[in-house]
Amino acid sequence: MLKKKISLAMIGCGTIANDHIRAFNYLGLKINHCASKLNSSKVYKFAKKYNISNVWKDPIELARSSKNWDAIILCCPTKNMSNILDILIDQKKPILVEKPVSIGTDYLKKFSSTCPKLVNVAFNRRYYNTVVRAKKFIEQSKGQILCNVKLPESIKKNNDKLNKFRNIFDNSVHGIDILRFLFGDLEIINNTKIKLNNFDSSRIVLLKSKKNHLCSVVINSNSPDNFSLEIENGSQRFLLKPFEKYEIYEGMEIIKPSKKYPLRRYIPTIIEKNDVFSSSSGNKDLKPGFQEQSEDFLRLILGKKVKGSPKLLDAFEAQKLLKKIMLS
Repeated sequence: MLKKKISLAMIGCGTIANDHIRAFNYLGLKINHCASKLNSSKVYKFAKKYNISNVWKDPIELARSSKNWDAIILCCPTKNMSNILDILIDQKKPILVEKPVSIGTDYLKKFSSTCPKLVNVAFNRRYYNTVVRAKKFIEQSKGQILCNVKLPESIKKNNDKLNKFRNIFDNSVHGIDILRFLFGDLEIINNTKIKLNNFDSSRIVLLKSKKNHLCSVVINSNSPDNFSLEIENGSQRFLLKPFEKYEIYEGMEIIKPSKKYPLRRYIPTIIEKNDVFSSSSGNKDLKPGFQEQSEDFLRLILGKKVKGSPKLLDAFEAQKLLKKIMLS
């Protein structure tokens, strides 16, 4: 039970807003103020659904009236986010802003030198127990690490590259942020364009970390594949496929030939596995990562030390790396 009553506000009432509200409600926090786009009618239905007492017709007015709220969640469409976020930052109160914040680096580059401490970015997959376990696997490994990532994003033909690759900058950025969470800053060693389906759509990239770990990133656009991340340390293999579950392999099981299958088979041995829905604690009805993400935001609100929440600098670095990969 919280000793202090906290008043939360929210700008945006789309699908992701529902996930945020459920997570904060689980922690005993209530949204008291909400707004959507200017003069939205949808926001009233949203407010009724979650018993939000104060509905604002203008999101800019809500952003500026920080005397009414202690912290705010900004989850409006990305194209509308930058103007509102600038106003919110001036209020000097805790902000949780949905990823990717902005497409490309034009807006985000100003945070590369001065990054507001009171802003968390909602890269919720960082909080997956599967991703946290991957980081522990790397920390416990000795020597160099070999990593392979696949980001099979859906894209469409478009003459403007930024719009053509928009889904990559908007969604595959999760995979890039996970890589930076696991390995820190990454340098591009090689970047090769691949023309699949007869148009510029895919990349094979080799990245190197400051600790000389190597990572190949395959952006296999429109492929019928899952997002995946694979880490090898020489004796064990850690597989996230998709990001919501992991398996660790060590050794091989040898199956002798039989009449049914007259060849010797070598099956990798699983020594550990888990997924985001098998956590020993927490509410499994919440969207994965959202409970931990909300708990970290609550720490920020209470003035406590956060546990590695992504900041606007992380959003900038992820977009910058993707821009070098996709647009160079």
